[in-house]
Amino acid sequence: MTSDILPVGDRLDRIRALLSGSSGPLGNGEMHAWANLGDAARMPRDVFDLIEGLGVLERWYPNVSVNVPESSAELADRLAEIDGDGAVHRLIGIASTTLAYGSRGRYDRVKAAEVFGSLVRLLGHGSRWWSNTDGTGGWNPVTRHVFDTMVIGVGSGVVVTILVFDED
Repeated sequence: MTSDILPVGDRLDRIRALLSGSSGPLGNGEMHAWANLGDAARMPRDVFDLIEGLGVLERWYPNVSVNVPESSAELADRLAEIDGDGAVHRLIGIASTTLAYGSRGRYDRVKAAEVFGSLVRLLGHGSRWWSNTDGTGGWNPVTRHVFDTMVIGVGSGVVVTILVFDED
């Protein structure tokens, strides 16, 4: 059975199993991965709720301006749609190296390519992708942390969110 004809529940289960080893401490920062039912129209609200629940939008110091999104609409404004190749490239990078110092990340590059190549196939043909980075150093912060990268994929009734943040 190819991933294109998997029922959405089976697809979601396989994606969650694939990403089960991704979340947790990483260098000075952390990597988080979520997979839930959803679609592109609900994606900004769902993703904003996830990162708000994680606590990465809270300000460390009162009365200090921190450039974090205040709403799902503001989060959506910080994301740019990218193609699947750009998504895989970013995902391999954030899984294989830390954001602050470029040291070894969660996976080596070969393992990261296997995991995220499988993710793209499971989301299926016609999936859509967004990121807060342009792949060349341009960046729109989505957390209170010094460095962060978010990649979101939506396809076949599933929303996958990968967030990595780090400090220097």
